[in-house]
Amino acid sequence: MRLTVIVPTYNRSDLLARSLRGLLKQTLPAGEYEIVVVDDGSTDDTPAVVAAVGGTEERLRYFRQDNKGPAAARNLGVLSARNPIVLFTGDDCLPDARLLEEHVKAHDEAGDVGVVGLVTWHPDIGVTPFMRYLETGPQFGFGKITDPDDVAIWHFYTSNCSVQRHWIEQVGGFDEDFEYAAFEDMELAYRMKHRGLRIIYRPLARTYHFHPITFEQHVARQRISGKSAALFYRKHPELAVDIGIAHSARMTMALKYWEAATEYAFALGVREGLTGEEQPEWSQLEALYTDPKRLAAGRAWVREVFGTMDPDKEELVELRAELHRMKQDWERVSSRRLYRWCEGIARAGWSVLEKVGLAPGRREP
Repeated sequence: MRLTVIVPTYNRSDLLARSLRGLLKQTLPAGEYEIVVVDDGSTDDTPAVVAAVGGTEERLRYFRQDNKGPAAARNLGVLSARNPIVLFTGDDCLPDARLLEEHVKAHDEAGDVGVVGLVTWHPDIGVTPFMRYLETGPQFGFGKITDPDDVAIWHFYTSNCSVQRHWIEQVGGFDEDFEYAAFEDMELAYRMKHRGLRIIYRPLARTYHFHPITFEQHVARQRISGKSAALFYRKHPELAVDIGIAHSARMTMALKYWEAATEYAFALGVREGLTGEEQPEWSQLEALYTDPKRLAAGRAWVREVFGTMDPDKEELVELRAELHRMKQDWERVSSRRLYRWCEGIARAGWSVLEKVGLAPGRREP
């Protein structure tokens, strides 16, 4: 056997069943892989569903833990894996029939690397324009990969990625401080890449995300992602710019949000006026309004991270100070240049006077 598929799951038994059936019907020979399901404390019928789908299949194994989050679930999966290559996917992902074969092929051709495959929406769920937008980067940014043979850590999505197990063991596994499915995979990739791991992208290794999402749901998820980003920042402050921490604390972000929110509300009214639709449901507008506690919490966070209540103001103060230092340096340089220029003219004039015999005679001591 060569590969272990690790599927963490929590209260998604119906989707999990479809995912497992797809994983059991792969073009990679059955003797080449196993599937490890890690139940993160589900309260539904997940154990019974796994047993029913697996039947007598020895290559499908089930483990259960108390609810600790996806990072801890994947660590248990890695610990339980019997094979050198581990592949991570989600319980809401339906695999292409060639998914596992393409991952193994990529490892055979590229060597000891990390492999990222394509994740796209399943056509059966009715893909909305907003979901298409999410594929441009906010959720899956495969179109931003410029070099498929040297991929940044930000594309190491555990919906569809694989790596030799020893890399994960070298860095101590997923950081279980990350309670949610956000940034924990990229943080692992960052530590592995520091050890020398190269990550490649192979779009033929494909899986389909069977999880429709609305604008409101995505906004709620972004709040969770922001918390995970702050945790990532505290662990790796050198990545503040890459994570977006510094950018998120700027007042311009609030201005852009308010502008977009008001324009969106206006557009809903235009649609109503043109089509005769009734007033939009509250859920359509709910995401436009902030939590009353958000302002105080946000300002406290800005103070903690940047040591100031107004990083924009502090930045301007520092810029003014730098400009003042530059001005002083220029004045000093200019004064020296003026003195040397005048001195040069005086010497040249004296030389001319000496040559024409008009220079005053030197006084003898």
